Amino acid sequence: MSRITSITITNTSCGLCSTEEILRHITTVYRTGKIKHSLYNGLSATAVKEYGYNVDKQQCEAFFIFLSEEVKIDGWMNDYSVPVCDGWSWSMLVRYSDHSVKKICGTVEPPPNGETIEKTIRKLVRFKKKAWLFSG
Repeated sequence: MSRITSITITNTSCGLCSTEEILRHITTVYRTGKIKHSLYNGLSATAVKEYGYNVDKQQCEAFFIFLSEEVKIDGWMNDYSVPVCDGWSWSMLVRYSDHSVKKICGTVEPPPNGETIEKTIRKLVRFKKKAWLFSG
């Protein structure tokens, strides 16, 4: 049985911004107990700031069980986008132990249970800079 090994949430501002402003946050939660949070501006292809965190492995394992058994992320649709002129867009990559990847995307509104997922991630770690997950 294939297990989720990591999730990566990318949140991007789609409104008018200057090139120096932070426009994208990428947050990856690894089943091993690590979280990586990277911030990107409109100029650079590489992160302008990166943060790394170590999380209690039991709490992290419980988070991934929560994603599989309660949120049932495997049954999510691939696209939750709605037509918008500006605002926020997000995408999530779910990586599995069999090396498969599920991509889910959306705009403006979080996915099913997205707010609960966001709260749960925030309980795992105290971010030095507030991570944009499903909302900006």
